[in-house]
This record gives sequence, C-alpha cells and structure tokens, in this order.
Amino acid sequence: MNQNTTESTVTVETLDDVPEHVLRGLPEDVRLFPSAVDKTRLGVWATKSILKGKKFGPFVGDKKKRSQVKSNVYMWEVYYPNLGWMCVDATDPEKGNWLRYINWARSGKEQNLFPLEINRTIYYKSLKPIAPGEELLVWYNGEDDPEIAAAIEEERASARSRRHSPKAKKERTCGDVLPYDPWIVTLKLEGDESFQI
Repeated sequence: MNQNTTESTVTVETLDDVPEHVLRGLPEDVRLFPSAVDKTRLGVWATKSILKGKKFGPFVGDKKKRSQVKSNVYMWEVYYPNLGWMCVDATDPEKGNWLRYINWARSGKEQNLFPLEINRTIYYKSLKPIAPGEELLVWYNGEDDPEIAAAIEEERASARSRRHSPKAKKERTCGDVLPYDPWIVTLKLEGDESFQI
C-alpha cells in the first residue's frame, strides 16, 4: 500500500534568526529565550525583577493598512485621524524591535503586561511585579479586568497631571502646542474659553 503523507513544515524561531539591532536594543532586565506559551517562537524573559508600572516601548514596525497585513500576530492597530486605522506591523524582524518577541498570554490571568496607546504609539506596561525567570506576556483585553482598568486610569491621571503641572505650564508660552493627551482633546476657543471632549 502506497501512502502519501503531507508534512507541514513548522518554522521555529531561534536566536540566530534575531537581527543584531534587536539584540542590542534589549533592556538589561530581559533576554530572549524559547517561549513557554508558543514552542515555535522566542519569548522575552525577565532576568531581573521588574516593578509594577514599568513601561516598555514603543512597539516598532511598518505602518500599513489592514489589508496589507498578512498576519495579526506581530501587529497593533492604531487610529490616526487623517489616515484611519493603520497597523504597526513587525512581522519582518528587521522592521521591528524586541517588543515583537513578547507573546500573547493564553488568558487574562496569565498576563503580566498590558498595551497602552500614547500619542498613537503602543507601549507595554507591567501590570504586576515580574520575577526573574518569568516570561513577559501581553493580553489585549484590559478594560474588562478591574486591575488593568485601574492601571489604565492611573496612567491617564498621570498624563493629565503632567500636562497641568506648574512646571509644564511655566514651560509653555503663548502659541505653543499642548502635549498630546491620548484620552482628552482640548479645544481652544477665542479668548480664554476652552472645553474638553
């Protein structure tokens, strides 16, 4: 009996596949090793303790329309008022940075990072302390989790506080552009009136 078997070839990422600029850009408290959640991929692992609230980023990649993206594994969508929804695609390791190697948690309970959009750029922020030897894992559905919703609100309050601090007001002069707050748009009207939407 002649039997045809079709073997699917699975590509497994190795450290040899990682571009030099990615390795040079790794923070001192993380390293790349095979992932525990996806055996075909490398993952980012803590080598030192990472405190809750630490920000990493920005996530780097090619800016493309959704129709141009072949896989959603290595990308984030960001809304640009003049362009609409655009993807920051890091499928090509040469176009991305080390954040490309942070894998998806298999559940919200497993995650230790959450995505944060600041000035139309994606950052990751640690949701809780991350111990040495723990893989950094992101999950996209944060606002449903009370702890993540609180962390996002804390980030928003911090951004508003920085924008309205006496130092920030002192540094601004008439005609300066206000720092962009991703959650509040302030419209300046004639005279001193302004309102937020």
